[in-house]
Amino acid sequence: MYRSNELHLLINGRLSRPSLALQHPLPRQSDSKIPHIASLAYPCESSDPDFIISSNLSLPPAFGSAHVGETFSCALCANNELPDGTVSRTASGVKILAEMQTPSHSVPLELQSAESADEKEQTTSPATGCSLQKMIKFDLKEEGNHVLAVNVSYTETLQGDGQAPSGRVRSFRKLYQFLAQPCLSVRTKATELPPIEVSDHSVSGPDRGSLVRYALEAQLENVSDTAIVLTEARLQPRPPFKSTSLTGTDEGMTGGQAPSPFLNPRDVMQVAFLVEQQPGVSEGLEDLQSSLRREGRAILGQLTIQWRSGMGEKGSLSTGNLLTRRRMP
Repeated sequence: MYRSNELHLLINGRLSRPSLALQHPLPRQSDSKIPHIASLAYPCESSDPDFIISSNLSLPPAFGSAHVGETFSCALCANNELPDGTVSRTASGVKILAEMQTPSHSVPLELQSAESADEKEQTTSPATGCSLQKMIKFDLKEEGNHVLAVNVSYTETLQGDGQAPSGRVRSFRKLYQFLAQPCLSVRTKATELPPIEVSDHSVSGPDRGSLVRYALEAQLENVSDTAIVLTEARLQPRPPFKSTSLTGTDEGMTGGQAPSPFLNPRDVMQVAFLVEQQPGVSEGLEDLQSSLRREGRAILGQLTIQWRSGMGEKGSLSTGNLLTRRRMP
């Protein structure tokens, strides 16, 4: 948390593995000139002073790690801490900007208002004891170090003593660092099956008079240090192929017949798919024939996996194009 003469920035985060630091608000009865309500994450009069847990959970400057495939989200709260009744100094034109610095590039983040659609747009000049609230979300797609950079700027206006009001722009910047690590490791193997012979050569595959088939196996290993629940593993086949799950993963991991698989750290689950060339489908057929002639292998499609963490956070990842083994000449 950063404090200036007028504003402080409080950031509340939400991750699959919470690494939030307790930050207790100011006591209701104190000698401080800062109003108690301004130190709350979301200033309101309805907070329970006897509740044992702090109402503030803030992100420390470095808070461990997150998982690739999950969504990082947090609330940015710029609180006006000027004492009640202050007329000689005001803070207005509050503006919050944020960007996520990933290992490869920096991404400006879109800030959404914390107010509901039915309520009025939040003012950029919060009164004393009030807060400017913004929400951000960012899908983690890269491994490595990430930095959330937040910039807050506002105009401080001084007036009184019979002089004309004077204003100056003030700003401060905060950085929050974390590591994005993989949650699932995926290993695949494709095995060519005997082709299906067809009499109609007009619908045949790369081998005249036959339709090619493959068995695709995938091992999913939980490489994180927390348990997860796999909710779906689906192969998105590339035309002219179609895919059939051999382990009931197309309609959920168990087809609704039993609870989804629960993977502890280092647990491994295997899924399998039957990938068959569709008769009468010309889309992608020329590319398949060319790939088999030139490289001796075919592109089957992409594997999409979805899971939930112990806190209920959703995660997902997609592999690149999965290839078969090279055919022997």
